[in-house]
Amino acid sequence: MVSLLSKGALSKCTSIYILFVYITPLTNFILSCFSDCQKVWVYLEEKRVPYKCRTVPLNAYGDKPAWYTRLVDGGALPAIELDGKVITESLDIIRLLEDQFPDFGPKMVPDDGYETTGEMAIDSLFRLEKELQSAWFSLVFYPVKDDALVKARDDFLDKLTQVDHALGSTSGPWFLDSSASPSVVDIQYISHMERIIASVLYWKGMEIRGTGQYPNLDKWLDAFEERQSYTATNSDYYTLCMGIPSQNGPGFFIDGARNVSSHISGLNGAWSLPLDYKFFQESIARDEEEHRHEAAYSLATKHAAVTAFAARGAGEPGRPSFHAELADPYAEPNEDYVLPVDICLRHVTAALLKGTDSADAKVASQDLAGQAGDGKLREYWDEYTNNDGTIYWWNELTGDTSYAAPTMQLDTCLAYLRDRIGVPRDMSAGAAMQLRAHLNWAIDLLN
Repeated sequence: MVSLLSKGALSKCTSIYILFVYITPLTNFILSCFSDCQKVWVYLEEKRVPYKCRTVPLNAYGDKPAWYTRLVDGGALPAIELDGKVITESLDIIRLLEDQFPDFGPKMVPDDGYETTGEMAIDSLFRLEKELQSAWFSLVFYPVKDDALVKARDDFLDKLTQVDHALGSTSGPWFLDSSASPSVVDIQYISHMERIIASVLYWKGMEIRGTGQYPNLDKWLDAFEERQSYTATNSDYYTLCMGIPSQNGPGFFIDGARNVSSHISGLNGAWSLPLDYKFFQESIARDEEEHRHEAAYSLATKHAAVTAFAARGAGEPGRPSFHAELADPYAEPNEDYVLPVDICLRHVTAALLKGTDSADAKVASQDLAGQAGDGKLREYWDEYTNNDGTIYWWNELTGDTSYAAPTMQLDTCLAYLRDRIGVPRDMSAGAAMQLRAHLNWAIDLLN
């Protein structure tokens, strides 16, 4: 009964993962897919502790269900209920699970006081991780400029160098010499490091990985990416950078990062076929055929739900609205567009399986050409242009911003779906990129 987490449906795009441990009838584990919850998720996969999966939104994405707020005071995530007691801190949960289920998987929480010559003590490593987080926050989430920006950048790079040196002090890729697999220290770091790498690239234009400046960090990340426990849980840059502001507050751009952030966000043709993998994770560029087939499988097995979800793009926004930019949990599909969207997604699925130059793709061109609509903007929306020439649309009533034209037409439905494909909730990073690009292919045909 032990298996990697199954993928979720797109029918509730704003849902976040919840996991339940079912080792005993008295144990329920609740997990949402943000950094603290990802730690416990990776731990469960490494330990091979069986669990079940349900979904619940973070506050920025929607209303938590009543059953959850009754169970967990304040709706905090993650949480575990064991013998009627609820615990909500990720490291406390990991220590508890390590104690309760010692016969599962490798030992991941060393004994108290663990330390070896030439290796940092665990408490020192945890302290360094907090210092790295603090430096990251100061660099990305505060509006610093000029000398203050230089200082924030230098402080962040200093902490990153210390992390690289700590990893270099051990004989293997992990933080602890005794570990043949990740320990709780590695798990503490990885969920934040994933978000740090994406966000400093997106908002500050700083590349960390693969530059040769942090060789031990590169080896550590490579080692994690060889483990299914991590690849089942890690996200892509786009999903992370769209989600981070709703949890940490807005990131602040520097002018030199605009090209990078536009590419990560799919602007200026970045999500068009053939794909240019610059500024995307290396894993996305591997196994294109496998990723196309994964995306096609996800569409085919959840076709009705995905079709209805995409048809929300031609409907009116739901109310109430939520803080997360792309969250719209109460939107309803425009029923007039369900059948046209269904046809589009069938062509997209065929193209994912057979290619955009196949005979089926030629039929798609005949079916879809010129079918987008009249291009009329919805009420209260107007078109604007950023200083860098990027076109966007702003709603004078709600203050919402969109980089896809907010029209009530067929191509808007496909764009609505494209922009809300989440990793790892819906599929892997490589499959998500293929689906986004093939949806753009269909959008081009419609127009």
